[in-house]
Amino acid sequence: MKNTKALLSILFVLAVFAACSKKNDSSTAPVVKGDVIETTLTSNDITYKTFTGKNISQYKGILVMGSGNDESNPSPGALNGAAETDLCTKAAAGGYVAAIVQYRKTPGNADWNASAKIIGDDYNTVITALAAKYSIDKSKSVVGGYSYATFMLLTNSAYYNSIPYSKGILAACGATSADAAGKLNNPIFAIACSGNKEGDFSGKELYDHMKLNSAVKLASVGITDGSCSTHCGGNWTSQLYTQLTTWLP
Repeated sequence: MKNTKALLSILFVLAVFAACSKKNDSSTAPVVKGDVIETTLTSNDITYKTFTGKNISQYKGILVMGSGNDESNPSPGALNGAAETDLCTKAAAGGYVAAIVQYRKTPGNADWNASAKIIGDDYNTVITALAAKYSIDKSKSVVGGYSYATFMLLTNSAYYNSIPYSKGILAACGATSADAAGKLNNPIFAIACSGNKEGDFSGKELYDHMKLNSAVKLASVGITDGSCSTHCGGNWTSQLYTQLTTWLP
């Protein structure tokens, strides 16, 4: 009897442990919007929304976008940003697995580099999960974002390299330092409005300051859009999607 009670106690503890270890894992019911299926998942305290084509069984690669944000006062961000959703929907319809990641809370401007490390690691976590789920090699991935997400990805690429396998960074309306521009480990597609709203080293200027004749720069593009002069004022879905298809044909 004592042995039976002891065994039951052990089984109970293991069951509680298993339940607790999964308490933060969840998913919503898939939502079909036209030819695209959206599902929101939480795993390891990271929440992300996936976009997949309804009638697609073989995928060209993975696109993970950040959940936007204000670089001057960042928070985890939202999963329903219009620009991110437009691009992910277009990518899903075109045969890619796309996602918007709501990265963990960071120290923000109190520790810029630590924030960049956290966010880069979160992108890596989501790409790893999607690669396993959809049987896609991690190297067939592209990351991107607008504003704060771009700032963080550029800093991470230069100093932490959390996603070295990624084919490139879609870097919209964000900037970095001259030092970081010369140390980027991923190709970039940098696009920003004119007027220097992001500070130095965004758009074409960021591209110009990349390491000369490097393989990373040769696979990169830099555009300063003269049709807009505000922060994130351009509609760049088509340009970003075209670059995605260039890196992941």
